[in-house]
Amino acid sequence: MQDIATLVMQARAAELDRDKRHAAFAELVNRFQNMAYHLAYGVLEDVYMAQDAAQEAFVAAYQSLEQLREPQAFPGWLKQIVVTQCHRLLRAKQVPTKPLELTADLPTLGMEPGTAVEQLELRNKVLEAIQALPETEREVTKMFYLNGYSQQEIAGRLEIPVTTVKKRLQYARERLRGIMLAMFDSIAPVPQPQPALIPIPISSQPYRPPRPRQEIY
Repeated sequence: MQDIATLVMQARAAELDRDKRHAAFAELVNRFQNMAYHLAYGVLEDVYMAQDAAQEAFVAAYQSLEQLREPQAFPGWLKQIVVTQCHRLLRAKQVPTKPLELTADLPTLGMEPGTAVEQLELRNKVLEAIQALPETEREVTKMFYLNGYSQQEIAGRLEIPVTTVKKRLQYARERLRGIMLAMFDSIAPVPQPQPALIPIPISSQPYRPPRPRQEIY
């Protein structure tokens, strides 16, 4: 069994082919997904939010792997990312926002979601599409969907009317559908539409929170 430092170095080694890099990161996900989930559940005390936090943590780790100076420190580094994602979700929960509606209308690459790395790639395609938006629409989209700000908070921070924020978000959703469809059409045949974002499977068995203790009088 390869050690953690070796897997990290392989996952970010530009000289290796993509399959080998992905296989290395998939092994990291396999080893630490339960740790990430249970840590998130300890903070959030919600099964679904914990799954989201764990998934987002692996996405962030995958995207920032080059920034990890000491590969052997991956477990502790990942824990910090998990906690950060938990706090982000808690903040977003205080100001409810609707999910990114465009994902339900997007085609996938035509492959089974067999590995976490493939799922991360799909997520990255969405982020890439957001980057392709005009600056004003990109800004409000990131603040609303990625950072969890409410429309009122965005309006206050950007010093624009709330109606302008709503219009920019509407235009952004329409553009993102077109960008994503064109992106996938260029690399794969379009199968039947299905959700483009699939949560990373955290465990083969669903987590059951402990039952509350019954007081005996």
